[in-house]
Amino acid sequence: MTLQKFTLVSLLAFSHLTSAQIINTKGIVKQIDSLERSVERIESQVSQKVTDRPFALSTLPPIDELLTEPLTLLPKTLAIGENLGKPLFVEVETEDGWRAIQNQWVVLANPQTKQHLIALGAFINSETNYSGLGLSLLRFTVPESLDSKQALAKHLPEQTLESLDRNHIYQAQTAAPQAQSSVTGQNLENSASKALCDTPVKIGMIDSGIDQQHGAFADAIIIAKSFLVDDLSSPQAHGTAVASVLVGDLGPLTPLLSHGKVYSAEVFYRQSDYSQGATLDAMITALNWLVEEQIKVVNMSLAGPPNKMLATIIKAASQQGTIIVAAAGNQGPAAPELYPAGYPEVIAVSAFDKQQQPYRWSNRGDYVDYSALGVNVVTAQVKRGLGKESGTSMAAPVVSAALSCLLTESGHRNSVDRQAILTSLSDLAVDLGPKGRDPIYGIGGIVRNLGESN
Repeated sequence: MTLQKFTLVSLLAFSHLTSAQIINTKGIVKQIDSLERSVERIESQVSQKVTDRPFALSTLPPIDELLTEPLTLLPKTLAIGENLGKPLFVEVETEDGWRAIQNQWVVLANPQTKQHLIALGAFINSETNYSGLGLSLLRFTVPESLDSKQALAKHLPEQTLESLDRNHIYQAQTAAPQAQSSVTGQNLENSASKALCDTPVKIGMIDSGIDQQHGAFADAIIIAKSFLVDDLSSPQAHGTAVASVLVGDLGPLTPLLSHGKVYSAEVFYRQSDYSQGATLDAMITALNWLVEEQIKVVNMSLAGPPNKMLATIIKAASQQGTIIVAAAGNQGPAAPELYPAGYPEVIAVSAFDKQQQPYRWSNRGDYVDYSALGVNVVTAQVKRGLGKESGTSMAAPVVSAALSCLLTESGHRNSVDRQAILTSLSDLAVDLGPKGRDPIYGIGGIVRNLGESN
């Protein structure tokens, strides 16, 4: 029964009950006709199968433009470990805006310094002799009242203060997660398919863990060692990406070092789903191991604050003939220099894209030595094939690989003529941007296929 017939029957029945009332059924029928047509039109629209998307996802603005705070932003106090009620350690934001382990410091060890610290009420966490670096270090925790350089300076000799600093936290230098992509198929073209050298080389990296089960590493030689406290597990995404730039081989992903042997020192722990940190003391122990293994080129795709102890160990490693390459940082063109890239002994690397235009988030400054491709770089992704990543973290291993090749091909496998090697590297560099050295590209760009840079 249609809506019109049902209504008419109802009206007739109602008229018998209210015979004294006169009803104008003609006007009502017209209204019913109009209402029925509206109902049919709505029913047709609802029942119609929708085949088009309500909107195209490609028209949405990038998520990083919608966020009011970066995904990598961390709370001022962060407990680290599986049991947050009893964490392995607590990292905090310090008075200068950097991050460090709460109330924990490092200093060169000697008996007098140790006694001074104990007398002040400090707890000695460790006293370690690093034979590769030729240094002994104290790591200690102070009461809250002494947790500043100014407070400690009132009680410690001036000589002790020369190496005293916090146990700072350093972070990986890839783009924020929302700027990365995981893609397959035609989108993974990689024009830079030529290895930098085909000779057997050894190279070190201080980074996160590596997913060695990934198909990209089927033929790679990777020796990994963890330097995290109490078996704290290391995330694998960043280290996997960096290692794949060096020795990954799968489809469009081709290795910089076709016969490379990677010594991977794991120092990064998970801070959040979007960030990872490495303590200074873990980095020191990792660098000492690589020096002991006689690894002459070490890639450090990480950055953070200036630190007196970090400067000390970098200088010590350099004196042992180790060349350290570090990411210049992803804080942007106006940001101050980051470390270890900022130290004179370290080779600092900025990033550019395939058109050799500077990466928009790459740090700039007089401390930048070289540059390399670091935007939309094809990399291995943990447990999910290949993808693309951006950041100075991806540019640094290009320069590290080039130095390893030059070092090996020159015959200086056990000793390093640093100046001669760097001169050879500068000869390979393509002058980009302003003529000569500049704060964007440094001396120049290191590219895989020189013909493509012209």
